[in-house]
Amino acid sequence: MILVILLGWLGGILINYISDVIPIQRKLIAPACMKCGDRQPFVNYFLWPRRCDHCGTRRKTRTWIVEILAILAAIWLWNQPSSVLGFFLGFLVLVYFGIVAVIDLEHRLIPHPISLAGSVLGLVIGTWQHGLVPTLLGCLAGFGIMLVLFLFGELFVKIFIRRQRPDFEDTALGFGDVILGGVLGLFVGWPGIILALIAGILIGGVGVILYLIARLALGRYRSFDFVPYGPFLLTGAFFVLFFKDLLLDLLN
Repeated sequence: MILVILLGWLGGILINYISDVIPIQRKLIAPACMKCGDRQPFVNYFLWPRRCDHCGTRRKTRTWIVEILAILAAIWLWNQPSSVLGFFLGFLVLVYFGIVAVIDLEHRLIPHPISLAGSVLGLVIGTWQHGLVPTLLGCLAGFGIMLVLFLFGELFVKIFIRRQRPDFEDTALGFGDVILGGVLGLFVGWPGIILALIAGILIGGVGVILYLIARLALGRYRSFDFVPYGPFLLTGAFFVLFFKDLLLDLLN
């Protein structure tokens, strides 16, 4: 169990490191302070005191939250390993999903290097689990369905939003989500991607409603607020990979 906890902690460290450097630098480099940009010693950044030597800025609270959640995920997966992926492969998938979720929540984007890495990982896992043809069909279906939703969202923004706010530049759905649909299709294959997208859309609808209620309760609601959609798609794929039978029961 000590080794499992250590692995979970290292997974959390990896999620935080990639989420810190890739959205800004687009490549893996030495960690730097998010405020002043000063390069940080590895011991300082990864272990302690996790505070910039130059300006004194501490790392984000997210750092601790992610590492705690990664440890809990590792413990859960060790005690209830995925019947499909097992422990180690399942944890690797969770780490990748965590990276995508954190970056999308904080930066409202899914960088192409992250999508490319996910494509390689998804292709390997999908081919091993489903075979090459269902894996590629899942990718095409995921990309195609999300592309249709993206184009519909563009039309919606053009007709209903930009007439009221000509300066509005956001999109209803980012193209990174379209690519993510294809990547997740590799992981879950065909027809699993259909189930994953349905679950993701339903979970997204509930999540957006709860988000709006919270914003209204706090007095922070504003029109045309943006909610990242990537985490909802990831949740749908997560249920297909780890709780497929439960998900089918809920949808039925």
